[in-house]
Amino acid sequence: INSNSLGSAGFWLLGPGATLGSSYGPTNTRLRCHLGLQTPPECELVVGGEPQCWSEGHCLLVDDSFLHTVSHKGPQEAGPRVILSVDLWHPNVAAAERQALDFMFSPEP
Repeated sequence: INSNSLGSAGFWLLGPGATLGSSYGPTNTRLRCHLGLQTPPECELVVGGEPQCWSEGHCLLVDDSFLHTVSHKGPQEAGPRVILSVDLWHPNVAAAERQALDFMFSPEP
């Protein structure tokens, strides 16, 4: 999703000892694709009460409209968790709905 403000892409780092509190994503029109680049074993993602695992070199699809938390309980020596996150349209969002969302949430010029 690159045509409206609901989508993004970027590298996300989470240092040892860090926790991102429980939150909901802003919409259920997208899925987040996390490509694990550096994934220490002490990192955890819980989505909708279900633990998920990152794996280096593999993608994990996440619907962040569900309650989710992220933590890195590893030691400093483990280094940060690093992922590339890319937002994708949810497959249940029809083309006409995508066009309407692009119109409603177009980035400010």
